[in-house]
Formats: sequence, structure tokens, C-alpha cells
Amino acid sequence: MKQFWEIEKEENYYTLEKINEKEIAEAEKKLGVTLPDTYKKLILEQNGGYIFHNAFHTTQPNSWSEDHIQFTHLRGIAEDDGIMESEYLIEEWDLPKGLILINGDGHTWVTMDYRNTKEDPSIHYFDLEMEEDFKLADSFDEFIEGLYTAEYTVDEEATEVEYE
Repeated sequence: MKQFWEIEKEENYYTLEKINEKEIAEAEKKLGVTLPDTYKKLILEQNGGYIFHNAFHTTQPNSWSEDHIQFTHLRGIAEDDGIMESEYLIEEWDLPKGLILINGDGHTWVTMDYRNTKEDPSIHYFDLEMEEDFKLADSFDEFIEGLYTAEYTVDEEATEVEYE
């Protein structure tokens, strides 16, 4: 697997307390789903945080870009600031039930889509500003393999900071 975690930003807002396999199994039981093996492997290495590659190509325009979405971090497993607060955030942002939120800021979300399954979810993108819901990848593995590094201009970075 290619480098995933951003090395310089190992300790950051999105990096949560270390987790073990037993705690992952408890989270799966509470969520009522089986998390993808690759997700669990990554979370055992580091429980969430900034990632090395920051974008995923899409042919669907969105409020971020005409040809890609931004994906700067992966949410880990925790009640606060992790995937365990998905149910609360789904209600707060009026998203469909059956999603696990792995990245987002309220206006846009990347999710594991469990609406029609309890395992092997597809990965979806929700852009609330444009009222869009579209599939990014058929699986978490396909999504991770498709991540790449997008270079941003100074204007794009300034705009990004304004929204944070």
C-alpha cells in the first residue's frame, strides 16, 4: 500500500487516541456494520489524521472543483470527532441514515455507504450546497487506491482557510 498518513502532521486535531482490535470490534457492533479491512488496518496504524494524498478524481462537478474532491484527513474511531458521531452529524446535517462519515466539514461529506448493506460499503460524496449525492468508488480499497496529491494555487488555499 502506498504511503497514507501525512508524516509531518502525525499529531493533530484529527488524530485520536490509539485504538486496538477489540475496540474496533466494539465500534462495529455498536454501529451494526462491518468496517472495511483496509480501514481497520489504517486505524490500527494511526487512529485518524491528515493523509498524504489530498484528492480523489471525479467526473461529477461539485462545489470544490470540476474534476476532483478534496480529502485531507480520515476520521478515526471515537465518540467525539470520530466515526462514532456519524449518527449525530447525519441528523444535524440532514443526511440519509445508513452512512458512516469518514471526512467532511458539514457542507461536504465523504461517507461509507451502508444504506443497502452491512459490509463492503461503496464510498459516496455528499455536497449539500449543490444538493449532490454521488458514488466515488465501489469500495473503500478502490477509493484509497484512487487518492492522489492535488496542487492548489494560493487563491484556492486562501479560500480553503476561509471555510475552516
